[in-house]
Amino acid sequence: MDAFPNEPMGFRGILWGQRLESLTGRNFTKISDDGDVSAYRLDNDRLKMAHVEVDDIIYYFFRHRLYRVHVQIESHENFAKLKEIFFESYGEGVSVSRDETETYYWAGAELDLSLEYNEASRGRIEYSFRPIHKQEEKKAKLKVIREWDEA
Repeated sequence: MDAFPNEPMGFRGILWGQRLESLTGRNFTKISDDGDVSAYRLDNDRLKMAHVEVDDIIYYFFRHRLYRVHVQIESHENFAKLKEIFFESYGEGVSVSRDETETYYWAGAELDLSLEYNEASRGRIEYSFRPIHKQEEKKAKLKVIREWDEA
């Protein structure tokens, strides 16, 4: 698969796949733990992307390696500003509109990126590092199969 222009190799100086324990000088607070997947907030994280305010940023690690980042956006105005920035940086992506949800998707060489807004659930940005995400999905499928066999 071809990379989209300026495909990010990481998020805020953290490379995709980088181990959590290698991130010295940064303090993360765990907010959930589901076996191999843990979610964190970065203490004193700057809740802005470019010059646009965001409401939350959650970092997901699979077996202690960064593979996904979720950014929450409450305001449609801020979503629109980020959409403009993303279009300038990454191109227009693929537009998929469904059920009053405005969605843009970029598929890179190793990264999937989506930008979405719906009045009910508000906006979000999802960065997903495909090599590790595939491992996480495979493990989840195997767990379901084992549970099915044990039932």
